[in-house]
Amino acid sequence: MPVNLEIKVPVEDFSKLIKIVKKRGGKKIYSSRQVDVYYKLKDGRLKVRNSSGEKSVIFYKRVEDGSERWSNFKVIQVENPREWINFFDNFLERLVVVDKHRTLYHLFNTRIHFDKIKGLGNFVELETKVVNNKIKAKIEFLVIMQLLDLNPENQILNSYSDMILMKKASE
Repeated sequence: MPVNLEIKVPVEDFSKLIKIVKKRGGKKIYSSRQVDVYYKLKDGRLKVRNSSGEKSVIFYKRVEDGSERWSNFKVIQVENPREWINFFDNFLERLVVVDKHRTLYHLFNTRIHFDKIKGLGNFVELETKVVNNKIKAKIEFLVIMQLLDLNPENQILNSYSDMILMKKASE
């Protein structure tokens, strides 16, 4: 399975960060609403993503309690996410739905997500894909974090799905 190094940081405004990404050669891939339907698994996470930019089934595993978030993942592009949702609903427990607007940029081997999450706010996520080795990926990751002035102390270790579940539990 492919491997990413990830971070999620809350932000107030995207405009300054997007200007920096563009200035450094980042390419906008898409901007669209995404609805992710998460399913309860014993190990790992499974979601079906439906958007105009990406229709996919995504499985990933990562250590949720470390300061460095390495994840193993598998993405399958699908034509009709609704069919997959109906399929999984037959034998898996639906956990939560995450509704967001995502603008995605690529810079080198890093996907930069500018996410506005319904009910949670604005976040920047970096996902640096390991291409040759983890050391090179980590260097690229740290350079982009510094470029965007993202403080690792502000990182959110929970997934959006966990954040929504925690918010619902506290209401």
